[in-house]
Amino acid sequence: MVGQTPPDPDDEHDDLAALDFFTASGASDESDLDALGDFGVVVQTADDKGDLTAIEPLEPDEDALPVPVFAVTNPSGTVTVSAYLDGRVRNIDLSPKASDMTETHLAEEIVVIAGLATQDARSAQYAFMLKGMREQGHDDVTTRDFLTRDLDLPTPEQASAHRAAIFATRYAADNE
Repeated sequence: MVGQTPPDPDDEHDDLAALDFFTASGASDESDLDALGDFGVVVQTADDKGDLTAIEPLEPDEDALPVPVFAVTNPSGTVTVSAYLDGRVRNIDLSPKASDMTETHLAEEIVVIAGLATQDARSAQYAFMLKGMREQGHDDVTTRDFLTRDLDLPTPEQASAHRAAIFATRYAADNE
């Protein structure tokens, strides 16, 4: 740069001085915790709801359309998982008999049943989209190919066959 000279090592300029947050006079008699005295205590009255009103559940909308939910329960009835149309898990219900299961077995059971509920929901999404595309005049073969290959949605028949296969292999000992 024009007009600037390179720093001379003999100069008493310290580039790291800006990072020095401590006073040069040495230790102070004040504690760092003394700064906490500046903060007051908040006292809530009986009629004060506080700041948590933002997370209170909303009142159900009477005019809203019902949200489709798809539930799968294992044969022993210990685990029920419900899923939204897009496959997200909505709820996991456990029966009192679930307390007899080991933690590992219960976790595996929840994962298996949640996978089946998700697959059922996504197969309903397939049926819903196929019906909508038919109403718009689209070709069935092309639409089915798009839904299965591009969107990776199972058909209701595939979801039903997969659930039957899982139930037959996983719970075969329960039926004997």
